[in-house]
Amino acid sequence: MTMNLLQTTRRAVPFTTKLFFGLALFVGLIMVLGVYRGSLATWWLLCVGLVIGSMLYRMVARSRVQQVRFEDAWREVLVAKVPFYQQLDEIGRVAFEQRVTHFFETIKITAVDFELDDECRVLVAASSIVPFWDLPQWQYGELQEVIVYSSHFDENYQVGSDHHILGMVGSGGNMDHVMLLSKPALYQGFDNKTNKHHVGFHEFAHLLDKSDGDVDGIPELFLPKEMVNPWTKLVHREIQRIRDNQSDVDPYGATNDAEFFAVISEYYHKRPQLLEKKHPDLYKMLQMIYHPAKVEVL
Repeated sequence: MTMNLLQTTRRAVPFTTKLFFGLALFVGLIMVLGVYRGSLATWWLLCVGLVIGSMLYRMVARSRVQQVRFEDAWREVLVAKVPFYQQLDEIGRVAFEQRVTHFFETIKITAVDFELDDECRVLVAASSIVPFWDLPQWQYGELQEVIVYSSHFDENYQVGSDHHILGMVGSGGNMDHVMLLSKPALYQGFDNKTNKHHVGFHEFAHLLDKSDGDVDGIPELFLPKEMVNPWTKLVHREIQRIRDNQSDVDPYGATNDAEFFAVISEYYHKRPQLLEKKHPDLYKMLQMIYHPAKVEVL
């Protein structure tokens, strides 16, 4: 049985909000009186009114966002499917659950050709939380919607058994705010604990890369300036090793710098100990990007 995802909770109106609305009403009455009497101060009051009106509009807009209550069924999914959550202490689990509800409040999740259930929703949210656990200030750039397809798809967004695209970050127009995921690939990322692949981590890594305006494999907002050149050299060196069949990094990472960053981020989050053993320099760089508070500058 599918549980209802969005269950609103009613909250008492804070005293500060009541005070603000009271002041807004008072200023509004003064404005009306000023217009009626033809006061010279009317224009000044009009400007004040416009500012207050703008603030009121933003407050109302925020109040319309549905507040999500975390469901016990979602916790069951996290316990069963998400190793990162399993390893957290009680405080960490509460924080993780709060991030799940925040993701549901701010990002729309849509299914294509199947009925979206809570398990799928929770795995999408977990894909957005695990990689950025130590980057809580980053809120997925301009992402507004994650679209999940029933299977792999092609460049025309058509689902088919012979299609090969597992995920995609949109680019251009309305697609700038959209991420596309294949449901089987999403599940495989959590179910297979031994490989280095996770389409959710991959696509959210692209979004992190995109934070500086370019999907170029250099997450400049998350690297000290002095480390950009060393990172680029490491990337190009490893891409050449992939092309020479001398690397255990997925060959797709040799497509370009952007795909390398996404692929190596999957590796880092799925098999961190193996990456540290085989690629210590890359591991240290990724530690700097994803866990800046825990790393000393190289």
